[in-house]
Amino acid sequence: MFNNPINTFDIDAVYDESKEELELKDHFHNSFEIIYILEGKVECWVNNKYYTVSRDSFIFINNMETHKLKVSEYPYKRYYILIKPDFFRTSIQNPVFSSVFSNRSENFRHVLKNDGEMKDRIIKYLEYLYTEIKQKKNYWQDATKSILYLIFVQLYRSYPKYFPINNLSSSDDVIVKIQRYIEENFTGPVSLDEVSKLFYLNKYYISHRFKAITGFTFKEYLIMQRISKAKDLLLYTDEDITWVCMNSGFNNVNHFIRSFKKIENITPLQYRKKYRQHEEHGDGFTASSSPAKRKLKDRHHASFKG
Repeated sequence: MFNNPINTFDIDAVYDESKEELELKDHFHNSFEIIYILEGKVECWVNNKYYTVSRDSFIFINNMETHKLKVSEYPYKRYYILIKPDFFRTSIQNPVFSSVFSNRSENFRHVLKNDGEMKDRIIKYLEYLYTEIKQKKNYWQDATKSILYLIFVQLYRSYPKYFPINNLSSSDDVIVKIQRYIEENFTGPVSLDEVSKLFYLNKYYISHRFKAITGFTFKEYLIMQRISKAKDLLLYTDEDITWVCMNSGFNNVNHFIRSFKKIENITPLQYRKKYRQHEEHGDGFTASSSPAKRKLKDRHHASFKG
C-alpha cells in the first residue's frame, strides 16, 4: 500500500510500505530527498553510482541527481522526506548540515548506515516528523522545522565524518562560500570572472576546486540552479517562457531552451505540459482552484508488476 504524500510548506514527509514487486523508475525531484529504509532491501542508482541498501539506512539525494530504486527484499517499508533547497538558506542556515546534499566529491557515498547508539532516537524523530505533517495540529510548521533540525543534529553527533564539509581543508572554505553565493544570486548576472574578483582568487583555481568539492563545474552548477528555478516556475505559474527565462537567471530565450532541453531532454513547454498532465490524471499531483497556484504532491511514479 502506498499512501499519498502529505504536502506542506518546504517539507513533505511520506511513509510507504509494500509487499508487492515494485520498481521506482528513473526520476528526480526538484527537492532534496532523504529516504530511510525501515524494512526490506533496495537496489539504488544515483547518477552513475550503484548501491545495495539494507534496512536502517539513509539515502541522501540532491535536486540535481537522477535516481532509481528497485526493491529486492520484502516487506518494504520506508520514510522519505522532500526538502526544498531554500529551506537550508532560510530556516537551517548551517552549511555543515546542507553539505550532505550540496557537496559531491568523487568518493561521496549517498548511503549512510544508521547503526549508532542513537539509531532508535533518530527513527523516532522521523516518526514524529511524519506525524506532525500528517495531523497538522497547532504550530505544526514550527514543530516540523524543529524536528528536522533535531534529526540533522543527531545525525551529525552520531556520524560527523559523513558530512562532507568536515573533510575539507580550511583553504576550501572559500569554495563553500562561492557555492552559497551562486545559490543566492543565480537569478542575476553571475560569472566566473566576477566571482574571481569578488573573492580575490584565481579563476582556474576556483574551477578546479569547485569541481572537486561539488561534483559540478562552476558553469554547470550555475545552470543547474537556474534550471531548477525554471522548473518550479513552469509548474507553479502560468507565465510565458520569456518570463520564466528572465526570472530564472537566463537572459536569452534560445539559450534557455537549449540548456533546458540538454538537461531534461524536453523543451520547457513540453515539460510544463507533461507534468500538468500528471496533475490532471492524478499521478501524484493535485491542483488548487487556480492553475497558477498549483501545488505538487510529489510521488515516486511507481510501476507494479504482476
